[in-house]
Amino acid sequence: MEYEALSPRADVDPIKQIPISPRVVDLSQATIGLFSSHKGHWPLILEEIGKQIAARYPAAKFSRFQYTKDLNAYNRVAELAKDPEMLPEFEEWLKGIDTVIVGNGDAGSCTLYLTYNATLPERLGKPTVLTLRQEFNQVAQRAAQLRGVPALRRANVDIWDISQEPDLKRFVDEVIPERVAAALDDIIAALTDPLTPEEAAVPVQEPNTPRVAMKGSLEDIYSSFVAKGWSYGMPIMPPTEEAVTEMLTGTDLPRDHVVAEIPPMMGKATVEKIAINGVMAGCLPIHMPVLIAGVEALVDPGFWVEAYTCSIASWAPFMVINGPVRKDLGLDTGRNVLSPYRRGSVAIAHAVGLMIMNIGGVKGGREDMGIFGHEGRFGICIAENEEESPWEPLHVYYGLDKKDSAITLSWPNTRHLLMFPEELGAILRIMCDNIPAFGFDPGCTTVMSPQLAQFLHAHGFTRKALVDYLAEYARIPTPQLNVRWLRENFHEPKDVPLPMDATRSTRKFWSTLHLPIVVAGENYPALLFYGGGGDHGGPVTAKIRLPGNWDELVERYGDCAVQWRQETS
Repeated sequence: MEYEALSPRADVDPIKQIPISPRVVDLSQATIGLFSSHKGHWPLILEEIGKQIAARYPAAKFSRFQYTKDLNAYNRVAELAKDPEMLPEFEEWLKGIDTVIVGNGDAGSCTLYLTYNATLPERLGKPTVLTLRQEFNQVAQRAAQLRGVPALRRANVDIWDISQEPDLKRFVDEVIPERVAAALDDIIAALTDPLTPEEAAVPVQEPNTPRVAMKGSLEDIYSSFVAKGWSYGMPIMPPTEEAVTEMLTGTDLPRDHVVAEIPPMMGKATVEKIAINGVMAGCLPIHMPVLIAGVEALVDPGFWVEAYTCSIASWAPFMVINGPVRKDLGLDTGRNVLSPYRRGSVAIAHAVGLMIMNIGGVKGGREDMGIFGHEGRFGICIAENEEESPWEPLHVYYGLDKKDSAITLSWPNTRHLLMFPEELGAILRIMCDNIPAFGFDPGCTTVMSPQLAQFLHAHGFTRKALVDYLAEYARIPTPQLNVRWLRENFHEPKDVPLPMDATRSTRKFWSTLHLPIVVAGENYPALLFYGGGGDHGGPVTAKIRLPGNWDELVERYGDCAVQWRQETS
């Protein structure tokens, strides 16, 4: 049987494409700008590049500019072109510069944003070269395309991310000079070699994908979508016109309504594209309102989705559903809550993962630079057990009404199971000792059994009190904290002073912002820590808005997992 499959790939607005600027003829007559972003060791690498260039061109002059904002909960702008406070200062600095060296890309999301910033001098007419470690060349190429300078010149400086090295002296004295010397000829060539015809031409933007992607059998569609990077390796349902039209009955919004633009590609998440990706994942029309809310959470200003998707650290989208919609969707909240036995949980999670690929434009090995990747990249979707929880539902904790339905999104990267004796002191001590804290502004999503939550509640702990307790008393010895990394990379906590005395302990978590606690699972004194998810924002809670025909949809599409449970119970 042949199917006509619609494209899940989002359209994007045209990006003005420009050729790179003509190179300088003679570096000995040039003023060279050394431009870096937030990492403390990047200016050190640029200083060594400048030192070695000066040895060859003694008359060359140098000027420096460091943009110190990073994509985190404290600095909400990481791209200089979008920073009205700093952009005028940079433009004034650039007036006295003949050519620019930017460096040094050494991690996934860091390279993405460093490249965004490296395209700025080119867009302002100054010839530029970006230095980076070679394995991040693809993400840099893509970032340059997304900012309209696809021919941005790059040079390989083989220095890894040394942010967390406790002592940089060996690197400054030995490693950096050696690696810069190996790359110096390439850097100078990138600054001075005349443009090729391709570099001098106005680039042509890649066209948007036709609405109808292809016709073919199930195997043809599956193979083609995988080859194009439109699907994971698992099977998909063909997104036919009929299936997508039926999926659209799950919303009152018109199919061409743009819910959001998802970075880094800034693909237009129209209602139709959301529906197409939902169909591919096996979603039903009753899942459509959740998918729309999930997209809204992805692009919330309190979130940096491209930082999670493009990071080398490997993160996974973790979704929690609250409110009356949980029962309508047949989502499980008890035993096996994290196992893939319920269609709703699996399909919703998979659809969000597909949208990150097809609307956000993330592909493995290009934007996704995870060292190991993540088994949860398909997405994780559960529902909270509000009935057995002693606390207010999670979405109420985050400011919505109990009658609302909502999705809460966080991005952890580790998993740690703990089981407890029923003794308060032991429970709190074990939690504080074992809760994982990863990154410069750590977070952790906790999935706690109803029994454990009820025990803590009976001993006076509200949800907020428990979060406050963990933030205050989950501690490590100060020598385990890399204070230099936090300070020199401009990650110093906003409200908590860093310790000055290495004999003391220090907090694992600098705030309570990134510590959601979800009540779900079997009644047993246990919990799961999903560590990480704070560095770049979140969690974010978005309201789920139901269409006018909701009761009819629920009647028609009652979850097959619920029917199976009823038939076999």
